Amino acid sequence: MKIQLIIISAFISFTNLWASSSSILGEAMTSQIVYVESPNDTDDDGKLDLIYVSIERPLVDRKLSTIYTISPYALGGNEDAANHGVDSDLLPQDESLFDFVPSSLKSFFSINYKVSEKLIHTEEIDSSRYAQIRAHSVGTGKSTGCPSVGDHTETLAAKSVIDWLNGRARAFSESGLEVKADWSNGKVGMIGTSYDGTLPIMVATTGVEGLKAIVPIAAISNWYDYYRSNGLVVNPGGYIGEDADVLGYYIVRRGACKSQLVHITQTMGREHGDFHQFWQERDHLSQVKNIKAATFIIHGQSDWNVKQKHAIQLWEALPTGVSRRMFLHRGGHGSTSQFGVPKKIQAWFNHFLLGEENDITKGPQVEVELSDGSLVTQEEWPHEDSKTQRFYFSENSSLTSVLKDEFQLRLTDQGKSKKMEALIEGPQDKKEGRIVFLTSTLSKSSLISGTPLVSLNLSVLNRKAANISVVLVEYNKNGRGQIITRGWADPQNYRDQSKGELLIPGENYQLTFSLEPKQYRLSPGSKLGVILTSTDYDFTLRPKAGTQIQFNLGKNSFIDLELIP
Repeated sequence: MKIQLIIISAFISFTNLWASSSSILGEAMTSQIVYVESPNDTDDDGKLDLIYVSIERPLVDRKLSTIYTISPYALGGNEDAANHGVDSDLLPQDESLFDFVPSSLKSFFSINYKVSEKLIHTEEIDSSRYAQIRAHSVGTGKSTGCPSVGDHTETLAAKSVIDWLNGRARAFSESGLEVKADWSNGKVGMIGTSYDGTLPIMVATTGVEGLKAIVPIAAISNWYDYYRSNGLVVNPGGYIGEDADVLGYYIVRRGACKSQLVHITQTMGREHGDFHQFWQERDHLSQVKNIKAATFIIHGQSDWNVKQKHAIQLWEALPTGVSRRMFLHRGGHGSTSQFGVPKKIQAWFNHFLLGEENDITKGPQVEVELSDGSLVTQEEWPHEDSKTQRFYFSENSSLTSVLKDEFQLRLTDQGKSKKMEALIEGPQDKKEGRIVFLTSTLSKSSLISGTPLVSLNLSVLNRKAANISVVLVEYNKNGRGQIITRGWADPQNYRDQSKGELLIPGENYQLTFSLEPKQYRLSPGSKLGVILTSTDYDFTLRPKAGTQIQFNLGKNSFIDLELIP
């Protein structure tokens, strides 16, 4: 089946998630199409953008609460959008931070990850209790305007639908007559997966009156962390060379908004990876303080597309007093039907939109499914019993809590010739392009819960820029490695994520950054390993092999892990 058809089918299934058997319930339903007026004119045609909204609701004699989804994928996408190339002789920031010309779009781009393969079970929701709204994001589908891939214009366009439901914005029928939402009680819940789940976060950060609850699933909380990492250009997992402009080309109404999309290419900073103005405008965490809506976060621990960091940093940033819940399942990009998650979503909305008394806000509000399928319930993230333990990198390739003498180790980057899965193999072997450190054999099980922090004192010997990648690995009794988590950073940004500086070859720099968060159970008899390397084939740009990096190991080079014995 073609990718576009998969997306359309999944979107229809997902946005119908509130539909139960109304014929069995005997409820008469009515449908309606309106165009809600956005406060912006993003396509510069002299008219305010109009957001396409499809409404289905039961015909009842009471005002209704609304479940609202909005998507940029409602009518599929432009399959001729193309990714950037990632292979080069040098990293673009190696020679100059200012005169790099953005690469042309290269290679065929297809997209099949923006909608979850695991959809919420639709039969769990009683549609007789809610109005259902499905909207097309600005500049996509049947909405006018231009997509901006995450900035305030998309936020305000999506918000305008809630404003209309509360009498604060205008909407028009297809014939142009103004339409009132006189059936609405103004209470709204938003839900979605991936981009569709990001939009509820974006709207919630406005503090809009009427938005009572959101369920962001596999959602982005900061677009910088989707396409960048600590100063490096990185890929969403599995989509090498994708960037904000590529996504814009995919979702836009075909043939529209050419100058607006070129502007994204020119301003997103693929030439350096800094957290500059473009990304600051798409950092929804900076506005989280405004969120009032009860927030139920759902994310996959194996999601390397929208990485789990997005869920964790949203959880940690939510204001005191905002009801919050989080379910981290063991799967990838999407939701899960395990452990009653669909019923918990229903209970979340019923409690906050209908005032139903249930147990959804009682007891531990964090649930984590481990890789073996077991479920851990806890009060907080990281687990409230976890404690930080520091491990140093020692000269005999050991990872130990005991600080030993300072020394130096060097590696030569293998560039695009080695995947990470090959680099982690044979931890006892000497391999070019990686340095391995191992703990002693674990005598009993322990739980990693949190965000590993790495600090490295290093120098780049023959370049002015380099990829730095660090991987946390569990090695079983047979020496087979399982990647637990990983992270990436640009030493040019050792001082400031928002602005890098050219490295002086041979000069020492102190680089500190976080790996992706994880909760993971280590097995007795295994060893915990840390791999220091450079290019990560599946995530970073790929310069030609040959970059030489020296690690100065001792008191300033370590990894902090949060562990529960």
